[in-house]
Amino acid sequence: MASARDVALLALDRVFENDGYSNIVIDREIRRAGLDRRDAAFASAIFYGVLEKRMLLDYYIKKFLSRPKPLPEEHVMNLLRVAVYQMLFLDRVPDAAAVNEAVAAASSYCGGKYKGFVNGVLRAFQRGREEVPEPWQETVRYSLPQEVISLWKRDYGKAATASLLPAISGRAPVFLRVNTLKTDVASLLRQLPENARAVEVLSGAIRVDDAGDLTALPAFSEGLFHVQDLSSQLLCAFAAPEPGETVADVCAAPGGKSFTMAERMENTGRIDAFDLHENRVRLIRDGAERLGVRCISAVVRDAETGDGEAIYDRVLCDVPCSGLGAIRRKPEIRYRAARRSDALPKLQYAILENSAKLVKPGGLLVYSTCTLCDAENGAVARRFQKEHPEFAPHPLVLSGWTCVLKEPVNMLTMMPQMHGGDGFFAAAFRREAL
Repeated sequence: MASARDVALLALDRVFENDGYSNIVIDREIRRAGLDRRDAAFASAIFYGVLEKRMLLDYYIKKFLSRPKPLPEEHVMNLLRVAVYQMLFLDRVPDAAAVNEAVAAASSYCGGKYKGFVNGVLRAFQRGREEVPEPWQETVRYSLPQEVISLWKRDYGKAATASLLPAISGRAPVFLRVNTLKTDVASLLRQLPENARAVEVLSGAIRVDDAGDLTALPAFSEGLFHVQDLSSQLLCAFAAPEPGETVADVCAAPGGKSFTMAERMENTGRIDAFDLHENRVRLIRDGAERLGVRCISAVVRDAETGDGEAIYDRVLCDVPCSGLGAIRRKPEIRYRAARRSDALPKLQYAILENSAKLVKPGGLLVYSTCTLCDAENGAVARRFQKEHPEFAPHPLVLSGWTCVLKEPVNMLTMMPQMHGGDGFFAAAFRREAL
């Protein structure tokens, strides 16, 4: 049977070799190995830790290569990264155990060709790591490509970036949305782990640090909450749907925003939750059934080209993006930044324009992304405002939130250093009434 370390190593190979999505890859490998809850948590901790700190780990590993030379092949580097991560960051793991496991894995790879190499590097690291100076370069300390750091400094300034870098490091907290159709915050907290607490700045939100698998709780199967990031919950507050209204969620899967808006609407009115793929539409339907939400109709629709009528009081347009605001949850994104498509703003603007056609006179349009990149955020919103005078800027009102940037009244960049949520952007526009 594969150990937790074996599973983490295999998942890392899959992500780096095949550009896999971290959450999908690690969940699949854990299921295949049949790990129990404790070993699954250990495998996930190693896997995500190595992804998050890969550049820092490589900095230390390079210090203990016997002579300057190209790094070994990726699988061998992952063996070293897994062991060095445990020795640097997991106090409960003895150094000897981390080294021995790595050497054992090397013994069964390529006929043991790399066994001596792995053993030598790790023993040298074990003896001499205290003598290695901490890296001063931001790109190494935070394991972020210089391209990403430079982008943020250009778009948001040095001061905002300086507070963003540590905030976006490490694992993100988990946020829940209480299902007000069935319970309330106080009642739900009694059924959650002790480290769960209400979020003061947004009613109905709960934060859980070191959460574990919350979907295994009876409260989840009973439909008392769904998992949704705090910034995503705030988008729903900006959309502010009222009971009885009509709402379109044009890029809805996996459904968290639709669920929260349905609860705000007291399960009345109608929400049309659209997504491009049928399998993702099924996720929305399944989630709505678990939560007891009846006002959501989930259907397949292309947000870029799909037809529709101007019948909606509110349209939420949370578009595909580069995902730089969700790096803590999908750490592999940071290493793919150089491949960020310049075509994204074009797609995003096309979706925004097409979605605007769904807004009835006097209705509200909210544009959003989960990235931190002005080309995909403010630039798209500013272009829409310029080219569509029939839509006026609609103020985004915050109470109790710490804002990082000075922005137009209808735009807001949410950053992790605000209150722990993901990096998001929102812009709101009100269509002129007839």
